[in-house]
Amino acid sequence: MDPADERERGIKGLKPFEKKILGIVVAVIVIVAGFAIFYSIENKKPSGKTIVICTYGSLLAYGAHKNQTYNTVFGTFEKEYGVNIKIITPSVGCLPALESRKNNEVANIVIGLTNLNGIHAARDGLLVKYHAPENNINSTLMAEMGSASSYLTPYEYSYLGIDYNKTGFTSGQFNPTFGNLLTKQNASNLLMENPTTSDTGEGFLLWQIAYYENILHQNWTTFWSSIKPYDANNIYDSWSTAFTAFESASPQTLMVSYLTDPAYNVYFGYGNDVNSTVTSYAGKEYGWRTIYNIGIVNGTGNLTLEKDFVNYFLSPTVQNQIPTNEWMYPANETIAMPPSYSATMNQSEIIPLNNYISAEDIYLNSGNWILQWQALME
Repeated sequence: MDPADERERGIKGLKPFEKKILGIVVAVIVIVAGFAIFYSIENKKPSGKTIVICTYGSLLAYGAHKNQTYNTVFGTFEKEYGVNIKIITPSVGCLPALESRKNNEVANIVIGLTNLNGIHAARDGLLVKYHAPENNINSTLMAEMGSASSYLTPYEYSYLGIDYNKTGFTSGQFNPTFGNLLTKQNASNLLMENPTTSDTGEGFLLWQIAYYENILHQNWTTFWSSIKPYDANNIYDSWSTAFTAFESASPQTLMVSYLTDPAYNVYFGYGNDVNSTVTSYAGKEYGWRTIYNIGIVNGTGNLTLEKDFVNYFLSPTVQNQIPTNEWMYPANETIAMPPSYSATMNQSEIIPLNNYISAEDIYLNSGNWILQWQALME
């Protein structure tokens, strides 16, 4: 996960909830060698074995009962297997942390590598070749991970979305085309994240490139050249800073966020004024899907136990916690979605633009695309 984003989620009304979850004491916070260990429960009957998990700081942090969720997800495994779990959240992010300490064990498990950086970790020898049994796991997610699917297993996913306030548009709906984003009003009010510092920003860049090159059959750079005069000051370093601006902005403001944001609002009683949508063309909907994965770090000491944890993370015990704590779709297709998700766009009608830019394409070309984007926006 992008350390600048920290997987911070939510929409209007988030701040009271943030105060609530920050008041919950989940674990003792300590700093060890630059890593924050934010969860550590000593098992009553420890076996002497410890699993260290490297992940992002907001893992499972946006539900109503964070303490209960952590005990359900991690405490259950600890008790069943007689082990202790520690979670570290490197300030630089897991991939850089694992890279910097290659061949020197940092963690046993990594949670949060994506279809943007998973292949980097696999090809750099950071992961053990293993993924959980595919029963009940969305097979299209595995395919979209490309060669990294031999090393990583998806546990959740979501489409990015363009968030908007229904009260800011005459019909209550925003017409979701890239052409409509280039009108003076919409371009001036579109909040985006910087692809050099944010996973959300990089995902939107890939969404836009795939749409222009493969659906419109146009050069992708024309969008940024056209929007630059209006939107150069509305590009933020992280999702959270963009959200802060969105929260206090006019009803005409748009923001690149996640398609599940309306479900969050409904679940916590913040109303249904905010909607989220993908882009459309010729009667079809197109969006970019971000996939989050779990994997085993190479060089760790108890492969059988680590495989058991990966399998466990795909089980209903954990996967049932994903929708209302991560605000993503669980990779396990047997999980029933909560009623609040009826407020979101029907994702089965969306054509994933990931079909046009593979994980390998991202690995080979994303650096150059970002350099091009920087040059265009200077």
